[in-house]
Amino acid sequence: MPLVIALLVVAVTLYVHLAVLGRSATSSVAGGVPISGGDVPSWLNGIPGTGGGARDTSAIWPPAPPDARAQPIGMPGASRSSSTDYVFMHTVTGVGGPPVAWDPCRPIHLLVNNAEAPPGADQLVREAVASVSSATGLKFVIEGITTEAPTERRAPLDRSRYGDRWSPVLVAWTDPSAVPDLQGRVAGLAGPSGAPYYTADQQHWVSGTVSLDGPQFREILQRPGGWASARAIVMHEFAHLVGLNHVPAPSQLMYEDNVGQTGFGPGDLEGLRQLGLGRCFTA
Repeated sequence: MPLVIALLVVAVTLYVHLAVLGRSATSSVAGGVPISGGDVPSWLNGIPGTGGGARDTSAIWPPAPPDARAQPIGMPGASRSSSTDYVFMHTVTGVGGPPVAWDPCRPIHLLVNNAEAPPGADQLVREAVASVSSATGLKFVIEGITTEAPTERRAPLDRSRYGDRWSPVLVAWTDPSAVPDLQGRVAGLAGPSGAPYYTADQQHWVSGTVSLDGPQFREILQRPGGWASARAIVMHEFAHLVGLNHVPAPSQLMYEDNVGQTGFGPGDLEGLRQLGLGRCFTA
């Protein structure tokens, strides 16, 4: 039975969230038509910040971290496909409609909660991260282990826990008792969270969550070909994290069901490539 790979979409917002299950936001359409279904939440965008200078974000963003650069740390390769089988999580309105993306001048920092980690969990994450990094040019840094538990509405800024910086992405090996949306055939939930902003072109992803059902992964890993299947699910979730939505094409890994794909298809790769061409926000 195919596993449903679910998507948690977290809005580009001033931490205001409203879930509408079973629908995909029309603003997310970029190359295809997003799959609608009970496992695809659609979040209402919050109202942009007001007050202060529109270009002075010091009141709403933490300072640039020490490992930020003035130029992209890495770049995706040249386009090798004319496929339009990709859908972005969200696009910037009013400035030509590019996808909301991560800042390519900063590494994406990750922390891992191994509470329900199956055997080989660290390697699964590293291989999935390497695949997404290769396709996007984005750099990932795995900081280590955390005891932070996954929550439904995790704020991108938690100064009490992480100081004056965007919260590292939480990768949680968990189970349905902690994350109820992992009930049934859902093996993973993932999505980015965005920075507050004054103007539309300031929208970008800064944090996020990847929740993986450890008990389900243990079962998958025991099947013939289980490693490739498990890795594909983690790759799918990390593609959500960097900004891809579901697509209607079963030939792509970003199809909402795992129907045998073990790697990114041409549409997935083109969407990931474009997500690696985001704007730098380092002064």
